[in-house]
Amino acid sequence: MTNTINYNLKRVKGCSQALVQHNDNYYVVSHSTRASQPETFIFKCDENGIITDWTEVGGTKYAELDEVIADMDEYLY
Repeated sequence: MTNTINYNLKRVKGCSQALVQHNDNYYVVSHSTRASQPETFIFKCDENGIITDWTEVGGTKYAELDEVIADMDEYLY
């Protein structure tokens, strides 16, 4: 089960981030349109949204932030 804790963790031009809790783990889901292709990636973080490991643990190109949050099991590696 996925619980969105802070949907507006970061909002700047070309980048949106949300803090979510999924299966007792915390993740930052980050969507960027700054690259040539839009992409959304998932990173491990603490309960405050501070990324603890910059290695991607999930994500995909062309998916919106809401799509990834809605189906975390599908997008986690």
